Amino acid sequence: MALIDVHHLTKNFIVRTDWLGRPRNVLTAVHDVSLAIHSGETVGLVGESGCGKSTFARTVLGLYEKTVGTVLFKGQDVQQPDAATAFHRQVQMIFQDPYASLDPRMTVEDIIAEPLRNYGICSSRIQLQQRVAQLLDEVDLSREAAQRYPHEFSGGQRQRVGIARALALEPDCIFCDEPISALDVSVQVQIVNMLQRLQKERNLAYLFIAHDLAMVHHLSRRIGVMYLGRLVELGDGDAVYHTPLHPYTQALISAVPVPDPHYRRQVCISGEVPSPLAPPPGCVFHPRCPLADERCKMEAPVLQEIMPGRMVACHHAGKEVR
Repeated sequence: MALIDVHHLTKNFIVRTDWLGRPRNVLTAVHDVSLAIHSGETVGLVGESGCGKSTFARTVLGLYEKTVGTVLFKGQDVQQPDAATAFHRQVQMIFQDPYASLDPRMTVEDIIAEPLRNYGICSSRIQLQQRVAQLLDEVDLSREAAQRYPHEFSGGQRQRVGIARALALEPDCIFCDEPISALDVSVQVQIVNMLQRLQKERNLAYLFIAHDLAMVHHLSRRIGVMYLGRLVELGDGDAVYHTPLHPYTQALISAVPVPDPHYRRQVCISGEVPSPLAPPPGCVFHPRCPLADERCKMEAPVLQEIMPGRMVACHHAGKEVR
């Protein structure tokens, strides 16, 4: 049984209403996405900016109200009160911007202790301070940092505080929403190594959202690729990275920098991402796809398993873009 099982999740945002309050313009940020995350595994989620990765994560966590779909946690619908309480405690999030995700008016001790207080984890002030000190040790920050404010830290140190806060409630799963994109390269490596260490020590599951496909491949057991709110490919990390089946995935993988410029041929896709307010008919990728034909313009492909462990939404799955 999956730790988190998402079925047919859709999230719409109403952009404009008429004078009666009825929606006139609706933006579909996430469209019919299903994804399972198992205990102890890392699922990578990649795609261009604006494809719906972060919206998907925030909708699963309940930060955005879902339009359609079901989220199960350990087999129970998180809409049920008992399951919701366990879900919100056991699934935490690390945000992209370490400068915006911490309250500048609170000390590090208060930031990390807040979830502990909310759930009544520690019974005394001394116990609370000891727990905060342990969490700072786990993320390689000095215990003296507890009395300082976020503005006194670098971006990497702030992100460590955010990770400590996410660990405070002993979660089973953490959603990592581009946790290294705002950091220097050397700091990125440190944070990734720390996340891997914590995963082994705590048997954590991660949903790791990033643009760096090489990093996602390094971390993830499975990789999902999103385009315009749709999941277009999902499978084993090595298989998706080395033998992408969707033309969009081929283009993303080919853009990963490698030391030898002749090692991998560049796959170019033309045009801009269509507006999610007016997605094209049929396959939403067809205006940019070099393999598109009349069927692609008329019929939307369904994400389906075309070989064991590989799911692709494409009428020409497996065909190499030339």
